[in-house]
Parts: sequence; structure tokens; C-alpha cells
Amino acid sequence: MTAERKSRNSPRRILEIIEAICLNPEAATASRLSQSLEIPAPTIYRWLDALSEERFIAATASGHYVPGERFRDLILNSLQYEPGVTERRSLLRSLSEQLNETVSLSIPHGTKLIYFDRLESHWPFQVNLKVGAPLPLHCCASGKLYLSTLKPKAALGIFERISDKPSARNTITDPRAFADELADIRHRGYALDKEEWFDDMVGAAVPIYAASGTLIASLSTHALTTRKSIHDLKQEIPLMFATAEKLKACL
Repeated sequence: MTAERKSRNSPRRILEIIEAICLNPEAATASRLSQSLEIPAPTIYRWLDALSEERFIAATASGHYVPGERFRDLILNSLQYEPGVTERRSLLRSLSEQLNETVSLSIPHGTKLIYFDRLESHWPFQVNLKVGAPLPLHCCASGKLYLSTLKPKAALGIFERISDKPSARNTITDPRAFADELADIRHRGYALDKEEWFDDMVGAAVPIYAASGTLIASLSTHALTTRKSIHDLKQEIPLMFATAEKLKACL
């Protein structure tokens, strides 16, 4: 063990454990964390148990560790203080004005996708969700986009647990049809809501990926069918992708 490692105190080492878990959860087993961070096995197990008990991390069935509920809440609540908030909201405002519709950002939070930010249009009809509210994964464009980034078996497992009550007349309730829908989303790279969340409302969502390829946010919009059709929204997808690329730097 190097002198630098020996000199590091417990708070710093605990932060290094959390950092290692966040950066590479696939390698975050107790033995591999012990090896990569040069922390004795008895010590790493003690700290992992303490962090798990406090819900900063969580152990999976495979023996890996992932960020826990308390840590995810901490990160979520800190996002409102991010340095790029002014630029982010100016980009959302510009897109909202170009589309003449409300635009929203949603982010993965554990097994949920939640509203993070939005710029509202002047139209009287709005989906009344507050920042931090979870989105329905099986029927809105952003939710389906998020599920399409998961392994197919895991995505269908979530779908089968939450799809028993249709949200609108076009809500997909058949697992095979939903599997086909997710495959289509993966192929084209964006998701559409064809009156599946609310009757007479359509929507679209495009992804924002981290450099690692992980989904970090979904950029979406919605409109009443009296104003726009699915075809109209498809024509606006390139504009949404252009804004998503600019938002990536802010997030």
C-alpha cells in the first residue's frame, strides 16, 4: 500500500468507495473494491455494511453495489444548484418557443423516471406534474424511451407489473405488442406517445446520453391532437435532437 493511500482518512476513503460504485457498478463487488482501492477486506466490508445501512448504497442479488436511495435523492436535490442551470433553461425556452409547446426534461431515478425541469407554453391544457414527480413508464414517450434502454427482459418485467390499468384508449397492454414497441424505439432512436397517456394528446421524446452511453435524461414535448398530429411531431424530432446535444453539455 502506498504512503499516499495510508495517509487518507476514513471520510475520504468512504467517498472514494461511493465514487467507485457510481463510476463502475459492474465492478463494484466487495473484493474488487478492496483490491482497486487498496482497502483491507475487513475494512471494506465494514464500510459497505455501514453505507448500506444508511441507504447511501444498496447491494444487489449478484453481490454488486449500486448507489442507494439516499444518495440518489441527494444528487437529485443538488441538481437545482448546478452551474449550467441558466444555459439549460435558455435552451429549453428556445425549443419551447420553436415548437410552440411545453418541453420537459426527465431523469432516471432508481427504477423510476422523474420530471426534472420544464418550460411551459401558453396553451391552457398542461400535464400538471411537479418537479420530482414520477412518470408512467409504460405509456408516455419518455417512459417508453427509458424502458427501451434497459435489457428487454427487465423492461418487460417492469411493464407487466405496472400495465394492468390503461391510462388512455391507446395504452399498450399486451406484452408482445409492448416488446415490439420498445424494439422500434431502439431502432429509430426516439419514442412517440400515440394517445397512450391521455386521450387526444400525443408526445415525443429524445434521449440525452452520457459519454459512457448511459441515458442521463429524456427531452420531451406533448401536444393536443387538435394542434398537432404524430406526423407533425416527427417533423420536429431533428430540432429536439439538436437541442438535446446542446443540453448534454449542461447536464
